[in-house]
Amino acid sequence: MKKLCFMLICWLGLSNGIALAQGCPKLTVTGPPGSAPSSWTVDGKLIGAAVEYVEGISRASGVKQVEFRAFPNWTETLQAVYRGDVDVIFSTNWSEERERYLYFIRPAMSSQFLNVVVRRGEAFDFIKLEDLATRRGGGPAGDGYGDGPFGQYVRKSLKLERAPNTSQALDLLLEKKVDYVFGFEDAVFSQLTSRNLGSTLQILNTYPTQAEGFIAFSKRSKCGSELRQQFSAQVEIANSKHIFRGLMSKYREVFNETSTRPR
Repeated sequence: MKKLCFMLICWLGLSNGIALAQGCPKLTVTGPPGSAPSSWTVDGKLIGAAVEYVEGISRASGVKQVEFRAFPNWTETLQAVYRGDVDVIFSTNWSEERERYLYFIRPAMSSQFLNVVVRRGEAFDFIKLEDLATRRGGGPAGDGYGDGPFGQYVRKSLKLERAPNTSQALDLLLEKKVDYVFGFEDAVFSQLTSRNLGSTLQILNTYPTQAEGFIAFSKRSKCGSELRQQFSAQVEIANSKHIFRGLMSKYREVFNETSTRPR
């Protein structure tokens, strides 16, 4: 309880007296279930830096109650917010396709590199995108790579074998069914740490792209029209104070402790 009260005092200090959200006293929120230290599930509940960050943004915007819901994988998470089963999603990359269903809150809350993971000892020179075309690649279903040059190249020139999540995508690599796997750095860190794969797999030094992570409202949510402006203002304040960076440091320690604890 003391931890919760401390967090609320911290975040409500950012609100500058914003009134309570009259038409939307409760928000349902979801995000990536396997992207520590940003967000991951423990006993079916989402925890992590992004969870605490979004709860703070919500309460500073006048929301009384914030309920987080976890889904088995990123694809199901996206579909839930597209349908309007939840109001808000966090840590989602922008694309034209996603903007059909989501109102993106700007500025972005975070950014992360896309890792190229290979079997240890089998690293290759990745200087140009064509270096990927002669190799078999894989990646998690639901991950998007944007609408820029890299995303277009992936869609037109690469045939990625998709797996339900990052863990199973890395299994394809371990089973030698693919030569490399794409994975955003939080999800890759989560898997390499929790599965102790550092001696088996490695990350190439070259990153093909960097993606911004946004908070976004479902276009089917009644809360979006009322809260989007407040959310945008609070994200800007939080970013100026480097709140998310501090939370990532805090939850990296939490995840490292829990992932190495004997079961």
